[in-house]
Amino acid sequence: MILNYNDNKLGWGVVLSEIRLSDIDLNLLYVFLVLIEELNVTKAATRLNVSQPAVSRSLSRLRDVFNDPLFIRTSHGLSATAKTQTLAPLLADTLKGLESLIQPSQFTPETSLRRFILSTTDFGTLTVLPKILDQFRQKAPSAILDVKSWNEDMVAELDQTNIDVAVAVLSKEPPAGIRAMRLKSDRMVCLARKGHPSIQDALTLESYLQASHVQVVLGRREYFAVDRELDKMGHKRHVAVHLPNFVPAARVVMDSDLLLTVPRLFAEDMVGTVSEMALYELPFPTREFDYSMIWHERFQHDAAHVWFRGLLRKAFLDASTKS
Repeated sequence: MILNYNDNKLGWGVVLSEIRLSDIDLNLLYVFLVLIEELNVTKAATRLNVSQPAVSRSLSRLRDVFNDPLFIRTSHGLSATAKTQTLAPLLADTLKGLESLIQPSQFTPETSLRRFILSTTDFGTLTVLPKILDQFRQKAPSAILDVKSWNEDMVAELDQTNIDVAVAVLSKEPPAGIRAMRLKSDRMVCLARKGHPSIQDALTLESYLQASHVQVVLGRREYFAVDRELDKMGHKRHVAVHLPNFVPAARVVMDSDLLLTVPRLFAEDMVGTVSEMALYELPFPTREFDYSMIWHERFQHDAAHVWFRGLLRKAFLDASTKS
């Protein structure tokens, strides 16, 4: 940025036709503001915690920069010139803006009107939303929570989409620029309707393999963790129905003899609200997996975003403590 000062009507000093902002010590501007407010070199020095000669040297440099005496000495101290009076409000606003630029932004949830966009699956909506909704509405009553659909293919698109946070299961490390934080571990279980003719007290491997299954497909995945575990044992299940969402899949199971293999967190929520559903442990070992909170690097230090991530993290921490 180049500042031009060609007005030399007052005959003051040397005309500086070009002054680059990078050549100016910005601390001089703060000294200038204090001098405007105090109109006294001694008082300004005390307030700035520097010596009186240091303030006088700064004033001399300011006069060169602005090509104006800036202050006239009187019997009562200093009197601002017309140019200083003109510059004073602009100087105050400029320094206030610089402070806002340097200092971390503040976020007040009680008065915020911000729209927070949470992306998750319908399973996530069923299990995550109840954990945060009450706190969100209590702490930020005027803010908006917007929940959007999610699938794992969207991880690579977080830098192109307007999503604050996603809560999902990641099958691989996120790409550069995407942050992820583990929230909770889970394990797969099986949902079936109560009174299923092939299941007695517990689900056996034989009954699991003989039954037909519903499979929820998110994104383009065609091979699932449960099938990998069965393949290691030399077995294969029959998937009769593929659906894109968990809740409709559970509804299909409730009205049929199909089985649905889902995360325990989802299954417990379904069994707790639908009396016709039953939860069974899988009759073979499966690996645990993690629910992760995912966000783009550009939101890392955003004050509102930090608050929202903290709300999610605390909700899962509280749930883990209770369980």
